[in-house]
Formats: sequence, structure tokens, C-alpha cells
Amino acid sequence: MRKLTTGLFLSLLTLYVKAESSCWSESYNYECCRGRNLEIVEKFGDYYWSEENGIRCGIPVTQEMDDNSTKDNCWGKLFGYKCCKYESIPNNYESAVEGEWYKFPDGSYCAYRTGEPKFNDRERYDETREQWNDFKSKWGEGKEIDVGNFKRLSVLPGKDESQLNFGWYSTTTEYPLIRFGTTKELTEEDEVKGDNYECKAINGVQYYCNQVSVTGLKPNSIYYYKRNLDGTWEETIEFKTKDPENFRFVFLGDPQIGSSRGSYSIGNRKQFSDDEGLRNDAFNWNMTIFNSYSKANEASLILSAGDNADSGETPSNGDILDNISNISKMSTDLLRQEKEYSSLLLPELMQKVPFVPAVGNHESYTATYRYHFNTPNSYKVESENQIPGYNYTSITPGYNYYFKHNNVLIVVLESNYGNEEIYTTVMNMANDAYPDVDWRIALFHHDIFSDGYIHSEEGRVQELRQWLTPLFDKFNFDLVINGHDHMYSASHFITYGNNNNIYKFEKIEKNKIYKDPNGTMFITANCSTGSKLYDVGDPKDFIYFSNQTFTSTFGLLDFKNENGKLQLSITSYEVDTYKVTDGPYIFEKDAKEVPKTTCWSLPDYPCCSNENTAVITTDEQGDWGVENGDWCGIINKKESCWAEEQGYPCCSDTNRKVEQIDDNGNAWAIENNDWCGLPKNTNITTTTTRRTTTTTTTTTTTTKTTTTTTTTTTKTPEPTQCSNKWDQCGGMNWAGPNCCVEGTYCTFVNPYYSQCL
Repeated sequence: MRKLTTGLFLSLLTLYVKAESSCWSESYNYECCRGRNLEIVEKFGDYYWSEENGIRCGIPVTQEMDDNSTKDNCWGKLFGYKCCKYESIPNNYESAVEGEWYKFPDGSYCAYRTGEPKFNDRERYDETREQWNDFKSKWGEGKEIDVGNFKRLSVLPGKDESQLNFGWYSTTTEYPLIRFGTTKELTEEDEVKGDNYECKAINGVQYYCNQVSVTGLKPNSIYYYKRNLDGTWEETIEFKTKDPENFRFVFLGDPQIGSSRGSYSIGNRKQFSDDEGLRNDAFNWNMTIFNSYSKANEASLILSAGDNADSGETPSNGDILDNISNISKMSTDLLRQEKEYSSLLLPELMQKVPFVPAVGNHESYTATYRYHFNTPNSYKVESENQIPGYNYTSITPGYNYYFKHNNVLIVVLESNYGNEEIYTTVMNMANDAYPDVDWRIALFHHDIFSDGYIHSEEGRVQELRQWLTPLFDKFNFDLVINGHDHMYSASHFITYGNNNNIYKFEKIEKNKIYKDPNGTMFITANCSTGSKLYDVGDPKDFIYFSNQTFTSTFGLLDFKNENGKLQLSITSYEVDTYKVTDGPYIFEKDAKEVPKTTCWSLPDYPCCSNENTAVITTDEQGDWGVENGDWCGIINKKESCWAEEQGYPCCSDTNRKVEQIDDNGNAWAIENNDWCGLPKNTNITTTTTRRTTTTTTTTTTTTKTTTTTTTTTTKTPEPTQCSNKWDQCGGMNWAGPNCCVEGTYCTFVNPYYSQCL
């Protein structure tokens, strides 16, 4: 919805000519009542009497302008409007941001005195007065909080919980460096070098986009890192990884930082300037991040459903370059967007908790999103929608991307430009990369199952609903988080119907445990800063609960693994009070055993579907073949149990001491007082007696002969100490154990990291 300054306020061009008073009671020498909540004291024909301050007054039936409106007694005068004379006449236009209004038949408006805007104006709150005043004193160019600083660091998850992705702007190209390690005293040995590229100029200064990824993080650990910014090492930052069995995510609706500009500040009794609106939203965003993190008892991730910034839509105007005035407006808009991103990345906690941003419609016309954020497993979408006159590529501002965090798959969709084919491809890739997760969550901007008043039935939303509903059903997604409508809603469990009926649903309730629920729950998260709040629309059959608190809100996803049961609990809160606004909704599943066989070549390449695919090349990861014109990893299932062909089992412990090597080069060990075969890819260095086998069609006989032959391979021996559960057990350049303690298995996560699960 457009602000009054660009929409409703244009009606100032329509003149309202005041007629004689329409107050019926003036004919009886009584004024009409001015107040809102009137009590009827007497019926009088077709009219009613009430009282105000002990004086009889007529209850009005027709609205009028109040000609005595001033800026002191009428907030609408700040925008050039008079106030309405009678508060009891129902309004016919209402907005949380723009207040309550009455529209006359001639197109003119009056404002309700008691219907002031309800957005999150920090000046209204005495409880945070001290912090707010301190924040304001530090705000400004050259001060401690300078939103002209466009070099703030973004921290995103990597492909899984063992990785982190960093991104930032710089004015030099030589130093895309992060030092990352387990001690505060970080040295050159801890350096990780990334990439950078020329991305954009701001106020005549050329900026470069830097991206660095670090790997090898373990759970329940403390790390330290620092960034090299334009040749200078910054202060060291502490980063904690959390318990992989019990952890929490924060989820947030549109931050919409900068949206308060132009709004009426109740506390200041004036209209916010651009800078004042940005300052208001930046403080509220800081408060949302701090309070949600505290309530979560140190969250593992912070998820945002898009529209992280409010500005940046001017390039959507195809005629933007037609005149100098429009070009100036676009330049102002794009600079304002960068200041909003600077405010978004301002909270210090966001350097300690990975941020998971979706891209919203407000960010969909510039490349700013992808310049700031280093997303994992990015899938790019072609688009011609780019800033006119700027040398940008035809890639959309935001990416589809996906990653794993512990036992959760998160798929973040770019919902502005994608189509059914693209979303199908991304969902298949994500599922193939992480097939063994317990929970599946999708995050994107447009709310496809909501009852929001503004957006929930727009064309793009209906299109996405048709495409995505069957995909979420097919891949068994548990939860979808959206934004866009600046209100809150929670759906029932939704499944795909058919082409005539896109969805079916099973009812949900709060405070009830659902065992293996059938369907996907869709949550539309409210504006997390409270900068722009919309109304709830007409009821929908697929919605269980919806509301508008007119406050900043956040949600928590609480994951637990206890006594063989996996549980996800979903609860929403007010930022300022921690008051529960919805939930909890509780889903439960049985913990499943991690499969012993996994596709080791994911997520970069699939495993070969044909077990007889020829080996083309071999590297430190394994054997590679080619299928469908691309590489695939060969799973050597037969080799792992070669000994069964000779009447013996394979060794359950691949770290058994090699006792003999037969004439075929097979390694034998002893387990349970009998021979067992070691897999052929076992690393061996040993001096043994050579083993000779003779095989007939009915029996297998073994003859042991003592020899003086020494057999040595070029590979290093397996360590005798195996990795504990959740620890690393493999990956490129890994020099530690490749085995896991009993009851866990070394599971491929990515080429740089395998984990005992």
C-alpha cells in the first residue's frame, strides 16, 4: 500500500466546500456529540440522544469537517488535512501506518483524532526511553552509528552447520581475508582467502564485494574470527556453535527498515523525515534481534522472510530515465536502500548468529541483496528486470538457495521471478543433497496461504500457490515461513489436492502434540520492526489463526531430540513484552537411524544410478563415472563386501589389524575369532604373512603358509582412535580419524566435511 504522501494525500487537489451543519440536534439547540464511544440515553424519532460531560447531545448521523482543526489539536493537519468533527461516525478508510480516515463522496478526507497511526513509533514507549535517547545521541554521520558505513559484515550459514559464509563491501581488492580459529590470538596460519569483484559505486566511491567461506566447525564449540577490511585487521569476534540435539531458530517477518519515513510520529507530533524514520526502524530492529536472541537462549539461526529494506523500487518505473528529476529520485532511492542495509546489519549479534534472508519484492529491482549476502548452494534465475542505465547482469537480485543445519533442511526461494520449472529443479537439488534430514522448512517472501488484507490473493501469490503446493507435499515439508502481508497468520496442515482444488487441509490446534502430521503448516510472519502494519482480511478456510497486534513480533522454532523422539515447537512473541501472541504448535517424529550408505559425492554431484558405470577417474574422494553428460560418484557396494564371495563376512570394524593379505591383494583381519575381509579402500600399512585361498564351487578352503614377504601400500594407516558422535571424520585435507565410535557412521556432508552421525 502506498503512503498517504503519495496516494491518499493527492486528494488535496480536491476541494471540499463546507456546507451548513448536518447536525440534526442543532435544530433543538443541542450540539451533536463529538466523542467516539457514546451511550444511548433516549430514542428521539429516528435519532438518539446521549450525554457528554453531563450535557445532552445528539448522536450524529453524518460526518463533517472540523473547521477548528490546528496542528496542535489535529495530527491530520501535518499532512494538510482537517480532522473529522464526529468520532462516533465509523471510518471508511483505515491503515495502521496512516491512521483512520473518513472519505467524503466528493473524494476529500478528514482524519480521526483518536485514530492516529499505530506503527511502532519508539517515541511512544517510556519503558525504553533511556535506551532510545542513547541511541539517538549516537546516530548520525561520523558518529558511532553512521548508516553511511556501507562496509558492515554479513554472516550467513554455509552448506551445512560446519560452514560459515561471510560477505562485505570494501574499497580495495587486495584483502578478501578472514582469520578463523579456536583461539583469540589469530595468526596468518588461520587465514582463509575468498574472492571479490567490482560491484557498485556509491556517491562516486567504487565498492568491491567480498565473499569468504570457512569450513570445519564442530558443535558445542567456541571459535574466534576477524575480518581484514581494506588492509586493516578488525577486532576479534567470538562465535559459538550450539548443541546439535537441542537448538532454536528465530524467524521474522519483513524488517522493512526505512518504511517509517513520512509517517506521523505520535510522540513528536510531526511527520518523520527520511533519517528520523530510518533511525526509528534501526532501533526497533536492534531491539527485535536482541530480544529474540535472548528469548531463544542463544539462537542458532535468524530467518527473515524478505523485504529487509524498504527502498529500491524506483527502477520498476520503466520511464525512470525520461527526465533528470526522475534520475535524481532513483539515485536518492538507491542510496537510501544502502543506508537501510547498513541499518539491517548494524546489530552486533548478527556477527555472531548466521542470518538467513529471503529477498522481498521491495529488493527485487536492484542487485543490493546479492552484493551483501554470500548465500550457500545458490541457484541463479535469469531476469531482464534490472536498473536502467546500470551495467548489471541479467541475474535476479536474490537467489534460490538451500542448506542443512543439523537435522533440518532449509530451502530459501526467490519468489519474485521464479517459475514452476525453476522451483521444481531447486527442490529436487535440495532433496538430493540432503535426503536424510528429519525436518524440512521453506522460507520465501510471498504469503501463499494467508488471510492478509493487502496481498494474499494477488496474482503472483496465486501463481506461486499453484506451483509450490504440490512440491511441498511431494517433498514432505513440515513448515513454510512467509512475510509480505505485514500481519500474522497460521494455517492448518495443507496438502496438495488436484488441478481443480489446489489444496486440502487437516485441522490444527495449539498446545497439542501432532505425531507425524500430514501436511505442511504455513506461517505468515508479521512485520518484525512494526514499521508497516496491515489489517487482517476476510476469513479463509485454510487459516487456523490470524491477528494484528500493532507491535513488533518474532517467532521461535525449538528443535529437540530426547528419548528417541524428535520435536519441533513453534511459538510467536511480542518483542517488547515477550507476551505469547500465538502457539505453541508441536510436531513430533521418531528419531531415525542414520543410514550406513550415503551418496558421498553430494551435493556437488549425484551418485551414479547404474552400479555398472565405468570408472573414468579416481581421486581422494573416490571413483568417478559419467552419466547424462556429467560426473557422478560411484558407490562400490560390491567391493565393500567382497569377502562374502569366499564364505566370510566383511569386518564390521574397518580399523581391525590386518593379519594377512592374499594373492589377490585382499586384506584379512580377525573378528569374533574368525576371518573377516576389510574393504578394498581401507588404508593399509603392514608387514604380514601372505594369505592364499583356494575356491571350489561348493566349499572354500583356506591354506595359511608362512612367508617372509613384506607388503606396504602408499597410503597412511587408519588411526586407532575414532571420532566421537558429531565430530569430523573425513573431507578434503582432513588429517584426522576416518572412523567413528560404535553406533555412529561417517556420513558425507560436503567435499570438505564428513560427520559422525
